[in-house]
Amino acid sequence: MLRDYRNEPYTKALTDLVNTYQPEILMLGATTLGRDLAGSVATTLGTGLVADCTELLIDTETRNLASTRPTFGGSLLCTIMTQRHRPQMATVRPRVMAMPEPDATRSGEIVEVPFSMIETSIITKVLEFIPDDTRDKPNLPFADIIVSGGRGLKNQENFRHVWDLAKVLGAEVGASRPVVQAGWAELDRQVGQSGKTVRPKLYIAAGISGAIQHRVGMDGADLIIAINTDPNAPIFDFAHYGIVGNATTVLPALTEAFKAHLAQAKKTG
Repeated sequence: MLRDYRNEPYTKALTDLVNTYQPEILMLGATTLGRDLAGSVATTLGTGLVADCTELLIDTETRNLASTRPTFGGSLLCTIMTQRHRPQMATVRPRVMAMPEPDATRSGEIVEVPFSMIETSIITKVLEFIPDDTRDKPNLPFADIIVSGGRGLKNQENFRHVWDLAKVLGAEVGASRPVVQAGWAELDRQVGQSGKTVRPKLYIAAGISGAIQHRVGMDGADLIIAINTDPNAPIFDFAHYGIVGNATTVLPALTEAFKAHLAQAKKTG
């Protein structure tokens, strides 16, 4: 009954668990299914829900969960607390937080709970499952290296420099929202609040100003290199390294430099 996701039985199962064990906090992933389920559970329980959080903290005095998320079209970050209702619910964007080190000293109890709902009482039925073929789709959230381009590249022809560098580095190609809206890159490559959240080892941002909409999707990268003609661009405030220059000139230079380095490394074994 719970093998395939359906909103109705999953909502009942989760609300029954909450009503039985009375947790103070309930969190779900801000995935497609997680967003659907969280809204239904919060409505059924009559509690608040903070969606697409990028940071979570707990006030030790009040035991309130402080959930931070982008607001006003991504131009600001706001912190929200559910003070009068329990459980406090939040959905968290995948890959937005660092993976903690394993702690072998901690353990938890697994409690098996019977599910009382019967199949005939569920309105929706799964008739067929058609898998989504994603073999040729970009998979930015799990890429180790991402080269992203913004509207500072001026046009689609110049955006090819991003592809050239990404090919040499074995990287994924990302893009800012204006680039996707202009049709220079597909939606699956958009990084930011309304796109993908990524946490690569290396993120190269070329011609991207660093507005909060983009920042919330990539500032968890281990190393950020920014290229921008404006020395006062917001991205330089949080990039680890910055190059003040024209991305259409810097990107080809980096591509050739990496090609030469890789060729030399191959020669020396």
